[in-house]
Amino acid sequence: MERKRILNITLWVVALLIVNVIWSNVARSEAPQQLNDRGFEFQPERAVSIKAVFGSDAELPVTMTSEFVHRDDPNRSLNVSWMLIDASNNVVLRWDGLTNQVAVIEADLPPGQYTLNTTAGENVDAIQKLDIAPFAPIATIGHVLLSLLLIALAFGESAVRKFIAKKIEQSEASDDKPKEFRKTRLGMPEIDGHEEMEDSPWREPIVL
Repeated sequence: MERKRILNITLWVVALLIVNVIWSNVARSEAPQQLNDRGFEFQPERAVSIKAVFGSDAELPVTMTSEFVHRDDPNRSLNVSWMLIDASNNVVLRWDGLTNQVAVIEADLPPGQYTLNTTAGENVDAIQKLDIAPFAPIATIGHVLLSLLLIALAFGESAVRKFIAKKIEQSEASDDKPKEFRKTRLGMPEIDGHEEMEDSPWREPIVL
């Protein structure tokens, strides 16, 4: 019984680790927004929406990746730039550089509506992508809630098993009553043993 209990506890601990690893991967996952790309019409002004999950107002980790390439001469260097403006017309992120440069900028921004203004010369392809981690602000609270839920489930499962075992034990104890206290069975009597055969009025005739 002790070995079975240790095995049961071990399985629940493993389940707890698996659930937290899965949630950790979910919390780190990013939702990409492709703002400008090759093969699509260049848009110097793009609306950007940063949304939180479960109505959270916490800042979200974002990563802005941009690259500019001249279509006719990939080695040509031209001045390019972009800036991200919030709903109050405040510049929250900006970058100035040259074509053929890959810029990666990380920041924490509150949920809301933003506008991306991009400046590039003619015949320049803009590749701009914004990655948002929507579950990052609730990563810690998610670990706590999932762990508590799994622990409660483990104790609940143990309590249910004890309750069922107790009911089975009580049922077996009620069936272990003396014969005279048992309910009379309906139908023909069954021959269970030698004593019942002697008490029965249907005896074999005595042979001389």
